Amino acid sequence: MSKKNKNPLHHYGEHIICCLSGAPSNERVIRAAARMAEAFGGTFTAVFVETPGYSGWSEDEQKRLMANLHLAEELGAHITTLYGDDPAVQIAEYSRASGTTKIVLGLGPGAGHLFSRSPSLLNRLRKLAPDLDIYIIPDQNADKWHRPDYFVIKERFSIRDFLRMAGILAICTAIGFLLHTIGLTTTNVMMVYILGVLIISMLTTGRSYSILSTALSVLIYNFFFTEPYFTLRSAPDSFATFSVMFIVALLGSTLTTRIKQQAVLSANKAYRTEILLETSQKLQKAEDGGEILTVAATQLRKLLECDMVCYPVTEDNVPGRPLSFPLLPENSMEKYLTEEEHNVADWVVHNNKHAGVTTKNHPEAQCLYLAVRGSKQVLAVVGIALDQSDPPEAFEKSLMIAILDECGLALEKDAMVRAKQKVEETARQEALRANLLRSISHDLRTPLTSISGNAAILMESGINLPPQKLHGLYSAIYDDAQWLTNLVENLLSITRIENGNMALRCEPELLEDVIHEAMRHLDRGASHHTIRLELTEELLMTSIDAQLIIQVIINIMNNAIKYTPEGSLIILSMEKQEKNVLIKISDNGPGIPDSAKEHLFEMFFTANKSYSDSRRGLGLGLALCKSIVNAHGGTIRVQDNHPSGACFCFTLPISEVNLHE
Repeated sequence: MSKKNKNPLHHYGEHIICCLSGAPSNERVIRAAARMAEAFGGTFTAVFVETPGYSGWSEDEQKRLMANLHLAEELGAHITTLYGDDPAVQIAEYSRASGTTKIVLGLGPGAGHLFSRSPSLLNRLRKLAPDLDIYIIPDQNADKWHRPDYFVIKERFSIRDFLRMAGILAICTAIGFLLHTIGLTTTNVMMVYILGVLIISMLTTGRSYSILSTALSVLIYNFFFTEPYFTLRSAPDSFATFSVMFIVALLGSTLTTRIKQQAVLSANKAYRTEILLETSQKLQKAEDGGEILTVAATQLRKLLECDMVCYPVTEDNVPGRPLSFPLLPENSMEKYLTEEEHNVADWVVHNNKHAGVTTKNHPEAQCLYLAVRGSKQVLAVVGIALDQSDPPEAFEKSLMIAILDECGLALEKDAMVRAKQKVEETARQEALRANLLRSISHDLRTPLTSISGNAAILMESGINLPPQKLHGLYSAIYDDAQWLTNLVENLLSITRIENGNMALRCEPELLEDVIHEAMRHLDRGASHHTIRLELTEELLMTSIDAQLIIQVIINIMNNAIKYTPEGSLIILSMEKQEKNVLIKISDNGPGIPDSAKEHLFEMFFTANKSYSDSRRGLGLGLALCKSIVNAHGGTIRVQDNHPSGACFCFTLPISEVNLHE
């Protein structure tokens, strides 16, 4: 492989990492890496390598690790946890994958996690990642603090594991006597004990039982199966056999123990990947900010098994109304929803830092408050009800940060989508206003000119005109004024709907009365058509805004009157369909072309642009009808009326009214 690092991430700036540990000197390493990242204007990552030896850490070391982890977060570091038994390999692979350009290490016994042999680590990193710039921070307290050897046994005695070990060795001894009785060589007995040591390594926890069983197997073999029997004395040439047996058994048990530890690390890694994948999938399906916070809180509650509180951040950059997620339904959340807890969440929002339990900021709080960060600001605050004496482990901490990062990305994406929708809605409303102005300026000119012209004639020579001529002028003025009135009503209604300001005032109404009221407000042209009502004998009640539904019926009826020849038949009928009532308005006129039907309910669309009347429609009436019917939970459509004409159908939900109310 070429020594030149070809990772494309390097073209985007410096990426600096440091290693987290429980060493007192690790704080200097973290601060040095943070200053370097700030100076180079690069990204900063703090890496924790969790090895099998992590379980042997003392309580003080784990507390220092958590303190160093909090410090790295406060300095703007992204926390990453790696798993493996070789820190050099893990760091080198991560550096190669993430495009790391510089790494900061501590020099000395306490320089970093599992770095008790720092020169060896340094040399291995130079070989594994030759293009990585390595900066060393001397450990001034190396003589005061020495990292204990990770091979020191720090295990609790288990009677169950001890009995397992003793039982397996007893079984191996019995098998050995059996083999010795039937005349097999002692080499076979030796293999039985080696097999027993491997089984003990698999069935017990910790390396102490493996080492102890290795030593005991050699002693038992020497006592029972080498001459002189039943004594620990043996011939000098047997020591080589014992040594080989001890080494083989020890190596086998060590490898078995390491495989078990690797299996635990792999299981943790698989669990972490599963949690993050599940979180990512659920966040992608979330539809709004509240649902996103619910998903994140539910996943954290599943991980940590504790109560959760979430504060969405409002547009005023303050914590909003908290969302509580108790671990158990009977858990009381009142102590987490006090004014003091809200103030801590507000502090997190304005300082963009963690606070509460296990931190230096407001440690008196009931929860650990973590900021859900976006690219520019805090988008939410998550409160985790942790015990002061039981902080989350590094594995859980890394999962928490990863889940919150996913949540931050989802919230930011949701905010961007909503902002885009708002911009699109604003642009659509502006386009609507522009179209309205263009249409109004063109279509209002003709009726206003007609009204003013006819009024001028009446003022100048109205006395000298015959009654028939006067009636024609009055009728023309009335028709133009009525057209303008209907136009203004439609404009006001469609504007309220488009702006979201139309509030339905629904009340139970007898549908037959609503229809009869609409018939009283039709255009004068209705007298030149045959209008027939086909109503059901059953009294149908529906919860509607009567004025709006009347406007729907008037618009559709006036369209039928306007676009059909005089003498045409117009039928308004209604029928009950399960939980809805179907209203039909049909005519036997020329009908509507198929090409126009799919656009008929769009604003500013008119199917018959060659209509002979000097006033053409704005194309708002049917669009308004669709909006009103949909707002009531109904549907509207147009279809052919056989043998000729068009039929408009719309539905309204039927209400069940208690007559005793």
